[in-house]
Amino acid sequence: MRRGFPRDVLETAGKIIDDVRDGGLDAALKYSERLDGEAPREVLIAPRPGGDPSVVGAALEAARSLEALYRKLAPPSAVDYYGGVLRTVVWKPVRRAALYVPARYVSTLVMLAMPAKAAGVEELYVVTPPRGVTWEVLGVAKELGIKAVLALGGAHGLAYAAFHLGVDMLAGPGGLYVQAAKFLLSQYVGIDGIEGPTELVVYAEGVPPETAARGALAQLEHGPTSFAYVLSTDASLLKGVEEVYKREKTSSMGPLETRQVSSVEEAVEFIDTVAPEHLEVWGRRDVAYRVRNVGAVSVNMPSPYLDYVAGISHVLPTGGTARWRGIITPLTFMKAVGIAEAVGEIKLAEAARRLAQYEGFQLHYRALL
Repeated sequence: MRRGFPRDVLETAGKIIDDVRDGGLDAALKYSERLDGEAPREVLIAPRPGGDPSVVGAALEAARSLEALYRKLAPPSAVDYYGGVLRTVVWKPVRRAALYVPARYVSTLVMLAMPAKAAGVEELYVVTPPRGVTWEVLGVAKELGIKAVLALGGAHGLAYAAFHLGVDMLAGPGGLYVQAAKFLLSQYVGIDGIEGPTELVVYAEGVPPETAARGALAQLEHGPTSFAYVLSTDASLLKGVEEVYKREKTSSMGPLETRQVSSVEEAVEFIDTVAPEHLEVWGRRDVAYRVRNVGAVSVNMPSPYLDYVAGISHVLPTGGTARWRGIITPLTFMKAVGIAEAVGEIKLAEAARRLAQYEGFQLHYRALL
């Protein structure tokens, strides 16, 4: 279960947000100099062709993979007639969104831009630290139709996007202060959720320990706040995973814990309790379809395929929020607008008047006469 943000983190992020809201670009640049070691001369940068063609090409291949799935997920409108009222629900995209891309994470740019584009968002901005404005990021941004890259990271970059670019929504992963800033800024703009730190559960049967461990090692590479569990009914497999972890572990990696379960049912119950962003399943594909609380699942392949090219965004719910949130989709960037239109006599009028009377709203009642 998410413990929430430490008070000092919220206070620091809140001060940065207030300062940038009131002080604009000057304040944002001062924080950039202090926190990122650089106050960029050019803050809002137009995407342009360039970068390593192999990197840009790989990113665009990943984009095509996501597009093939996500263009099928934009929801249709719903129309219904009842009691003299024509009801329509229309899905509308937000107009402007800012995508937070950690420095050099060109894959994250793809993972956020493609569902936003499938939703029909008109203006997309990338928010990234100055060192993140690489030719590869600019080149991919150009190909994906990004309006501009904001060379400001952290809470100050997000606050600038919210208050001075006029975006309707912020989305994307990042460190503790980035997510705290998103949480605080959700009072003013929409957010996709809270993403970070990385977490993974692996369920494995009938595979070598190296296979069961490699995806976990990859996710733990994100840093010491990441974590992984490996579950199995096979004690010898788990012992092998522990040996692999001891051999490969570095000081910057998060912890890995193995757990022997008596059955698939016990494993599913444990996974649903953890509600991880990532789940890997080896040897028992049915586990993937039985788990309720998870962001995304890779079956018989390591989770880094999801991070890059499997066609599902790697921006996922963390900290137990997979109990009520799912993966990033076009719906993340859309809202449902309801329209009710009188068509002839409204047959529900008497019910409306009675409810207004009961609740004590006399002007409501009179409006319905």
